[in-house]
Amino acid sequence: MRQVLAEFLRAIPQSNQEAASIATLVQGDTTEATPFVTGVAYFLKMWGIVWFDEDHKRIQATSQAAKYTLNSLAEFIANDLTLISDWKTRGVNRDEAAGPFQNGATFLALLDAYRVTHEDNPQPSRQEKVAQVLIKRTNQQTGQAELLLQFDRNANQYQFIGGRWRESDGPVINTMVREIEEELEGNDLIHGKTYKLATVADDLVPNLVLSPTFGALTEYHFWIYHMQDLAMPLALQADDRWVPVEQILNGAVTTEDGQTYPFQNNDIFLRIHEAIPGGLAALVDSQTDNES
Repeated sequence: MRQVLAEFLRAIPQSNQEAASIATLVQGDTTEATPFVTGVAYFLKMWGIVWFDEDHKRIQATSQAAKYTLNSLAEFIANDLTLISDWKTRGVNRDEAAGPFQNGATFLALLDAYRVTHEDNPQPSRQEKVAQVLIKRTNQQTGQAELLLQFDRNANQYQFIGGRWRESDGPVINTMVREIEEELEGNDLIHGKTYKLATVADDLVPNLVLSPTFGALTEYHFWIYHMQDLAMPLALQADDRWVPVEQILNGAVTTEDGQTYPFQNNDIFLRIHEAIPGGLAALVDSQTDNES
């Protein structure tokens, strides 16, 4: 079937030739192959490479460049080549010089970004439940309200402690407890003993956003918690940072060396800010005897 498909692609007429019936371009057993290549024709039409009359099943390339692209695709198929070999690495544009085919996430981001600008009501490619926790302190030197954020190297941005809900978690608060244990490891935090969690927002849905990790247009559902009655100072890891609320609301984290890390979408931070009476800065410090 691979060679049948390759020959079909090569046989599609150029734009300056008459469109041809799909059945006449198929070699071998047309009963089995024609429905298969017809499906391929719909796919090629999506890419704009071919003009395809769906009623009469006639096809031709849309331009000379399109015809040459069909010839190239035929070689990919005939020689069993893979256009994108890395569908596992997370993070969009990890190597900007490598282009759109460096990994699946970068390619998907390109597709979904196009949909966002060309669809009236783009539907998400991905939906996720996410639990995040607000851990707040008052900086004793500056007097500023600060929240604990952690740098996500796949997404190349700072975000609150938290993560995606798993079916095995059951209630979303279990996701939050698990993520606190994983992302603040080494602190011996025990829910109900060394800290408490108060719900700030339940199923908060911000605007759709392109995930910087997977590239997909994502509909997030956030469960936001506030860590309270923290019984100990937190030992931070290298990727943890206390960030002034002012920076968070302005949409980017600025480090001491002057590096700026903008959020992919600041909408969720603004939604959380609006959900709290008095805003993020009005939260009670998580460790009430804060002396940091």
